Amino acid sequence: MNRKIAARAFFGLAMAGMLFGCVGCGKDGADTGEDSKKPSEPAADIVNGSFEAEHESGQWAGWTRSGSSFNVRGLSDAAEMNGVEIEKDGNYFFCGTAADNPAMKGTLTSDVFTLGGNGFITFKMGGGKNTEKVYVEFFEEGNDTAIAKVANTDCDGIFITDHLITKVVDLSGYVGKNIYIKVTDNDDGFDYAYVNLDAFKVCTTQEEVKAAEADYKRQIEAYGEKPFEEDETLNTIKNGGFETGDLTGWKVLGGTAYTNQGVVSTGQMYWGDRSVYGEGEYYLDGSNNGAIAESLTGSVRSTKFTLGGDGYISFMIGAGNQKCYVAVCDGNTDEELIQVENTYFNDPALALNLLRVYVDASEYKGRVLYLKVVDNNDGGGFAFMNVDDFRVSMTLDEVAALELEQLEKIKNETYNSATYDDLAALLNYYNNYPYPVPLAALVMNSYVGHQVVDCGTVDLTAFLKDAGAVYGDTPVTDFKILKVAFEGTEYTEGFDAFDMGKAGCYDVTYGVSYEGKAAEAHFTVVAMADRNSVANGGFESGNLAGWTVLADGWSYVDGQAAGVVSAENYWGEALPYNQAGNYHLDGWNNGIDEGSTWSVRSTNFTLAGSGFISVRMGGHAAAVRVYKADGTEIGHYQQNRFSDVNFPSLAAGGSWADMGTYVMDLSAYLGEELYLELCDEQADGWAHAFFDEVVTYYEEVPDYANNADSVPDGGTGEEVKIPWQLLE
Repeated sequence: MNRKIAARAFFGLAMAGMLFGCVGCGKDGADTGEDSKKPSEPAADIVNGSFEAEHESGQWAGWTRSGSSFNVRGLSDAAEMNGVEIEKDGNYFFCGTAADNPAMKGTLTSDVFTLGGNGFITFKMGGGKNTEKVYVEFFEEGNDTAIAKVANTDCDGIFITDHLITKVVDLSGYVGKNIYIKVTDNDDGFDYAYVNLDAFKVCTTQEEVKAAEADYKRQIEAYGEKPFEEDETLNTIKNGGFETGDLTGWKVLGGTAYTNQGVVSTGQMYWGDRSVYGEGEYYLDGSNNGAIAESLTGSVRSTKFTLGGDGYISFMIGAGNQKCYVAVCDGNTDEELIQVENTYFNDPALALNLLRVYVDASEYKGRVLYLKVVDNNDGGGFAFMNVDDFRVSMTLDEVAALELEQLEKIKNETYNSATYDDLAALLNYYNNYPYPVPLAALVMNSYVGHQVVDCGTVDLTAFLKDAGAVYGDTPVTDFKILKVAFEGTEYTEGFDAFDMGKAGCYDVTYGVSYEGKAAEAHFTVVAMADRNSVANGGFESGNLAGWTVLADGWSYVDGQAAGVVSAENYWGEALPYNQAGNYHLDGWNNGIDEGSTWSVRSTNFTLAGSGFISVRMGGHAAAVRVYKADGTEIGHYQQNRFSDVNFPSLAAGGSWADMGTYVMDLSAYLGEELYLELCDEQADGWAHAFFDEVVTYYEEVPDYANNADSVPDGGTGEEVKIPWQLLE
């Protein structure tokens, strides 16, 4: 259940709609008539046709509402809606999703007015894809038969969506008559099942009518589907990198998963601070930070081309965890010749990041082909796909140049997420990708693992036996220790007999060079003064040094297990982890999916002092198991604070990824050699685990009855106490 902010926000909005549906409405949702009174005499013009009049809860000048779809909350001053510019008139417009759950129904009826001017009325309308259920009607007072009916036939859910499209209605035969406007929303679905409205105006001159008609034409040309033209004799495709900022050069084959709304800036962040690391200015995003529903499916294709060069194709792909792929298709039969899935998907290390892949399609050289992007996933996590920078008909020389260019680009990136080491994961991907042309770069392919030693003199060079690298097909093994960092000081010599007399975590940088190229990596040496504590119990090395991963599918970067992060909070509400120090072990960042289980094992320790230990843990699935050195289990302790209520407030009883301090009495095993495992165990629903500050030595029994950790409450930031607990 990662990243559920948008879902929670929608749930809150839906609940608000169900609880408060229509201010001034009766129990059944019917308008009570108290919020808007029709005048006894018709108005001389449309009253509040652009929704600019001052409005308060329960009052809406010029209009009468019934049902749940239309209420004062829907009067919005936003300039965009779901990622598109809406072209509102003035300060406000009626926004169908700001008003209520899109599945709500209702009507909105104007006050009666005397039609003047030349009898033409213009207005703006967005959404309302189902034209049988969402429409605007015009009535003469006293007559129940509509004199005109307008639906948003321009909304296709792909190119034209929430845009406020100008409509022109000819009522010239009713000049001087008393009429009114009625908007109906009978759509209880979710596919643009609402209406956006603005700028109801009576025209006084023919010039105003022509201006409105011209505005409509401009909008359709600007937002509608562009003409699709192709020349299959070319060796290239149009707009392979989406650099037009829309789907020009791509044809929607079906569904609504891929729209102009999904072509977004490569500078756009997701999850607050994560970059996709795309190419150029734009890419095609199948989710657009939740603006496009994951449940949508569909496909688009490129222009046709004749495959040339040496028959290679390259592009970038991200997300698409299941049933999403890019296909190379026969341009004459539409047969899918090659399917490429994002087999390197990993949440969160390589979740939405765009990863370059290379496809050998040389057996189809000279054939007319096209590329197809397919999303067939209508549920599940990451049920969408991102793509960018399609290149076709590449030669082997072009492939070799692009391989090196892409690798160097990631090496030279300067932006990095605060919550996850994106660049390390990406560099690891490009260092180890199975390139069609041997990479003309120095790449490490095996690494030195973290080490635990007793304090004293250590030969660091002895650890280099596990390191390896290649330059193209040539093995390179001449590794050297470059420097050691410890407590703010760097050391550059004496590595064959290095003084580690002081306990702590030493960061060791090692590397290799070949023909002017260089590659570096790191490992941590944990120096232990005694064995009464586990190594790196607080994860303050910034990694899992001292811990052994006991699960398949764990993410590794440069040979080291991922999962330790420095984030102090999570989600948009800035919910606290209750992290001790600078790092903690985070179940969202190890590459294991929510439904699976995992565990990590500590170093052995001799239980001393009071015989009490403590661990910070949070999440529904978190548990600690304690073992004797021979593997005999002597304790199983589960966290008990998880409570998915009153989001996002801990003060109101909620608890999610926040960790509490749990104390365990192991005094019956004083003097024995033990180890423990931090576990993510099977749990219903929210199955995650988070750990920090493993303390296995207390000289005196800790005062767990009076100790508490202080954190800022989610949403308000006010201080909340998390009391320590004794687990038995």
